[in-house]
Amino acid sequence: MIVLTAATTGVRLLLSALSLTLAAQDQAPPASPDGGKPLESWAAESRPVALARTPGQVRIFDEDDIQRSGARTLGEFLLRELPSQVQNQGGPGLPSRSYLGGGRPQDTRVVVDGVPRMDPGRLGQDLNEVPLLGITRIEVITGAPGTGGRGGTIALFTGRPDKPGLSGDLGGLGGSQGQGQSTASPGFAWEGGYLNGGNLSAQEKQTTETDRPFRLVTNFLGLGQTWGSATWTLAWRGTFFGVPEPYQQVTETTRVYDAARESRQRSDAGQLRVDWNLAPGLRWETTLGLARYRHEQAPQGTSQPSPFEGRETRFQSALHWATGARSDLSLRLEGQEVRQDGDENPLILGSAKGRQLGLGVEWRFEPRPGLRLLGTAQGTRDRQSLLLGGADTEVLDASGHLLRLGLNQELAHGLRIYSALGGGRTAPTVLQQLRNSLAPAAAPLRMEQSTFIQIGLGWGQGNWHGRLESQQQTGKDLLAFNGQGYVNQDRVRVRGTEAAFGWRTAQKAGLEGFIRAQEARDLNAPAGQALSTLASQRRPFSSHGLKGYLGWSRVRAEVHYTLQGHQYAAAGDGEGGGARANGLPVTVRATQVVYRDVGMSTTVKAGKHWTFVLRGEHLLQPTTDAAAWVARAREGQNDASIIDGYPAAGPSYSAEARFRF
Repeated sequence: MIVLTAATTGVRLLLSALSLTLAAQDQAPPASPDGGKPLESWAAESRPVALARTPGQVRIFDEDDIQRSGARTLGEFLLRELPSQVQNQGGPGLPSRSYLGGGRPQDTRVVVDGVPRMDPGRLGQDLNEVPLLGITRIEVITGAPGTGGRGGTIALFTGRPDKPGLSGDLGGLGGSQGQGQSTASPGFAWEGGYLNGGNLSAQEKQTTETDRPFRLVTNFLGLGQTWGSATWTLAWRGTFFGVPEPYQQVTETTRVYDAARESRQRSDAGQLRVDWNLAPGLRWETTLGLARYRHEQAPQGTSQPSPFEGRETRFQSALHWATGARSDLSLRLEGQEVRQDGDENPLILGSAKGRQLGLGVEWRFEPRPGLRLLGTAQGTRDRQSLLLGGADTEVLDASGHLLRLGLNQELAHGLRIYSALGGGRTAPTVLQQLRNSLAPAAAPLRMEQSTFIQIGLGWGQGNWHGRLESQQQTGKDLLAFNGQGYVNQDRVRVRGTEAAFGWRTAQKAGLEGFIRAQEARDLNAPAGQALSTLASQRRPFSSHGLKGYLGWSRVRAEVHYTLQGHQYAAAGDGEGGGARANGLPVTVRATQVVYRDVGMSTTVKAGKHWTFVLRGEHLLQPTTDAAAWVARAREGQNDASIIDGYPAAGPSYSAEARFRF
């Protein structure tokens, strides 16, 4: 363990020393590779902004990137694109959590068409419960210079018909591991409006044999219309997941396998949005969103699923005002109400609800050409209560805040340097409050506090680009599970440094490599245990990767390689439990294995309408079965798992055909 820590710490300190003078940017140069309009972020700030002007790192993935990957969910896609910052608990559909910027899953905000998505029944959004049907753009923003989460923001955008009249896609996929998938995404556009929708149905065998395969069915519908200076949009998305979870008991000494064990989720989410140009330089937008999540999931150690449900209502309104040639201002009013009924633990009865009202301002100012300042301030009022035995008992009534200040300086020769710092005070989740209802002697939960600092340098000139970035987050009064309930006790410091360098042309060829070093240190832990608590696990100390593509005529071949290094982790730990179902404490230990992944794809565009894609994924992973899992045959072997105790998806091959009309 000492050798592990010393080796990885050396890499981290080397990169951290460099990051004091340099830091990172986005993976793309300031202008698009074909020399067109500079790339813009739609989510880093309240208004669209060029990547070279915002004080943060923004990575953008377009529709072609998503389709070439073949990913059905956000978790599948980001596991490949953000290794070590996304951790997956095994095969298809099993939980996938974000540790963006080294933070916790609940510190990352997932946004769909401008509306934050956060299932009240989860401590952080499960990325594998976010389908990608109809999604044509993904932005990943580390450090979130605007009004994002403490760790960052993952923003998804739904596409619209790209030409008048009828258009859309039809597709089918088949492959190994029982893969089967069909998609249909028709749309119709007219002057000033559009109507589009889609359906995706898919299934795939679990990594080890189960009674039923992984199943996914998702539908979406979108409608938009412009009347005068106002644009109205209406959207709805409904999804069903059936996920085999045969790993009933996973501890240091015991493994229990149940081929019939599975979880199910149904969700519905809708939103109505109005964008209104009130006057030159003055724009108003407002959104109403509703979401419902219904789960059936068995807790660790049991086979029977428990039903529970979460609901959320959200209202957002913003006024954007261009106050001058070099400055503008955004005022925001937000309100949300969430409710959680029950939990995956059937012993937890009753409900929890929470209300939040927020008022914020975002100010953008360019004192001189090339220098840009961004300031954000937001205040919130939070109230939370428990509904137990017919009584409504208030458990929290407090104020929170978020403060951020960022600076971006464009330099000569395609360089830019940026930095950002800030802090916040945020409320516990209603799920944590509900789970604490089983611990009547638990002290009331206080607000969490955190600070962050980020510094970066980005470079892009011609076909070359590079980045180097470092960030640090420090938390106080962070919530942790002590075996009985949640308490404010942990102080955690998260550090991460990442560097990347690449070359690419518009379509012909490209190559990019990256290296990342990070750690989460529990500052409240006893001496020698700062890296081995639940608060600090799940961050591989180092990771690196290489990806490239080569295109000619109508063919494009792509390959990627990533390695996630050693980490501290625990087998069988839940989303936030500090003890297993048998009452034994979780043991967090250093895993002496690495996870390497190789995948490749070939895309062929045949004529105007047809596209064919051949894929091979997880080519280094060993195949396994239930008997080998119970016998721990792959225990301690490289590439066999990402999270200790859960076998990673094995090699798979698929062929997909798409017809665009």
